[in-house]
Amino acid sequence: MRARYTGLAAAWSAYFFIAAAIGISPWFNFYNNALSDLGNYGRQGLNALIFNTGLIISGILAALTSVLIIRGRHHRLVIPWSILLLISGVDLVLVGILSEDFGTAHGTVSVILFTLFGLTLLVYGICTLIMKALGTGLYAVLAFLASLAVWMIDWPWTGVAIQETIASLLLSVWLTLVAIKHG
Repeated sequence: MRARYTGLAAAWSAYFFIAAAIGISPWFNFYNNALSDLGNYGRQGLNALIFNTGLIISGILAALTSVLIIRGRHHRLVIPWSILLLISGVDLVLVGILSEDFGTAHGTVSVILFTLFGLTLLVYGICTLIMKALGTGLYAVLAFLASLAVWMIDWPWTGVAIQETIASLLLSVWLTLVAIKHG
């Protein structure tokens, strides 16, 4: 198994499940909801299973990718960000398992997830810039700053689905670059 394939699958697989859940949830609105509203079993039933399955699969693939990258590492500075990617993958699985029905537990693992996403980008950027890989390192630092800005701006809408989508897309692009580079 190669990190290239697991990384690419981890980066993009959840979006197919999220799109399917949105497609069968006519009530969902990016301005008024969180993506996790799609994963509430009490309100969504089968739709929630689709949404949460996507998160779990993507999280497992991200964790596996980090393990494969660590095993094939050529430089010790791969380890810090790979460990953060591993923890992020495990936390993404927890977001899918501890769905919105779990209340505070879900909120906690969700906040941790987006914090880990940002930290992973930042640590990767720093480590990669130290290793003189300017392209991916610069993207990671800029993606971290953009993600941070997305969460800090006081937007005029009530939901967080837009912020979640932007932050996760920034990470997915990064993971695509990482999978190609380290796979």
